Amino acid sequence: MQSLSSRSDPITEISPVVALHCSGHDSHQWDFLRTLIEPSVPFYAFDLIGTPARGPWKGGPKFGLQDEAVALITHITRIGEPVHIVGHSYGGALGLHIAGNQPELVLSLCLYEPTSFSLLKTDQVEDGRLLKEIETLASDIQSAVEQGCSEFAASLYTDFWGGVGSWQTLSRARRQALADWIPKVVLDFQALIDEPAQTRNVFVPTTLMFGSQSHPHTQRIVEILTRDLDQAKLTEIPGADHLGPFRFRDCVAGVIWRHLLEHSSTKDRSRISA
Repeated sequence: MQSLSSRSDPITEISPVVALHCSGHDSHQWDFLRTLIEPSVPFYAFDLIGTPARGPWKGGPKFGLQDEAVALITHITRIGEPVHIVGHSYGGALGLHIAGNQPELVLSLCLYEPTSFSLLKTDQVEDGRLLKEIETLASDIQSAVEQGCSEFAASLYTDFWGGVGSWQTLSRARRQALADWIPKVVLDFQALIDEPAQTRNVFVPTTLMFGSQSHPHTQRIVEILTRDLDQAKLTEIPGADHLGPFRFRDCVAGVIWRHLLEHSSTKDRSRISA
């Protein structure tokens, strides 16, 4: 795929982009996007807690998205102006958290299936069933980790999101990396399920992407967000599942680029106080 920009594009000053990766990966998830967007666009992909670059969580047993967001808020504040946040899965939920709690830092959101599981806490029977399935998955992974079966825990996680058999297709090195990381997913599930609903505080333009073949859990979350966010636009990626940013990266990158162009033509030049 060639650069997403072209000489026929209107001259647009695009605000800085902050890209947040999904659980089980690191900032390199967004290397592909970095190479495709206009080189003049300030682009920041940060490693989250649990990655080799950041190390494990060193706090107590209770963990929330606010703990993950602390370092990111510091980084964004140092950038000095509101940013576009791009996020996938856990990174998308984290982007919503930052926009809901520090709205002055965020110019827009472009999210692929944010795993904001707490949004499934509704009075709808089907939502309750979907949430229970996620809670069961999280419990099974936690039990396996506590019993010292990190590879089994990582395989449960991988096959749930990537499809049955996905674990077997991974290289030995990739399996080991996931097994080393998997204790963090226990904390991630806890944070995502316990996160207070912040949708009422999110007022920025938001593009929500979902895969046509994705789990009903994330499709339902995207549906709720589209309903609740005043400035939300929904984009379906045909044939994609939850791993769309990896398996359909050209299509996802194209949606992200169009989002950036659409929401940067009247750039907010207000500065953030450091």
